[in-house]
Amino acid sequence: MPTLANSYGPKPKGWDEFEEIVCSAAKIRFGSSDFTRHGRQGQSQDGVDVFGDDQNGKLVGIQCKNTITGVTEKTMLEEVKKAEAFKPTLSKLYVATTAEADTKLQQIVREWSEARKAAGLFPVLILFWGDIWGDLTKDKTYLAQHYPEWKVAPPRQSVGPTHDQRLFARFMAALPFEPVIRLLKEHDFNGSFFREAFNPLVAFADSWDKPENEFSDPELQTLMKVFFGEACAIASEIALRT
Repeated sequence: MPTLANSYGPKPKGWDEFEEIVCSAAKIRFGSSDFTRHGRQGQSQDGVDVFGDDQNGKLVGIQCKNTITGVTEKTMLEEVKKAEAFKPTLSKLYVATTAEADTKLQQIVREWSEARKAAGLFPVLILFWGDIWGDLTKDKTYLAQHYPEWKVAPPRQSVGPTHDQRLFARFMAALPFEPVIRLLKEHDFNGSFFREAFNPLVAFADSWDKPENEFSDPELQTLMKVFFGEACAIASEIALRT
């Protein structure tokens, strides 16, 4: 079954938009609202575009690469070297890219991370577009900030029956099938019948012609006027002849 997580949204065209998306995705991934973008365009960023404390209070840095075609091993090495100058020292560095997952690059990054951890340095990880999108879709509020067209409509609240629905229910109760409708439908009126069976029609003819008994729907009200006129005519005819 298709879900938001596997129905990828369009990738951002600009680096600024991509950094905003990554910042939101990081807040969701690490369960922390502390993540923020680092500095502004033109300032030295030491290889970190987004940073913040994760759920364990450890400083995480993210370098954003809006590179749909992928990230090279050389670029990764350059960004890691820059991030080593970031203060305070990072606990982890993520490189986020709009590229699709690359198993070869993933293996290289895993090997780097193990070697760096063995040397007492922060590990390096890579987030592809599928990872970023998957994080973003876990929180519909953040998702709607960047992709308003993916906003999930709130469930419609039940407001109860309308005036016409309530009125129709009263109409059905006023003229129940048993006994009045059955009498009108099946009796040939050449023989006797119990007056009690006819009483609901008399009561309907006497009391229904009131403003509160008018339907809001014009078509329904037109039909009701015709029906009410016929009901009054039958009630009068039976009253005169019995």
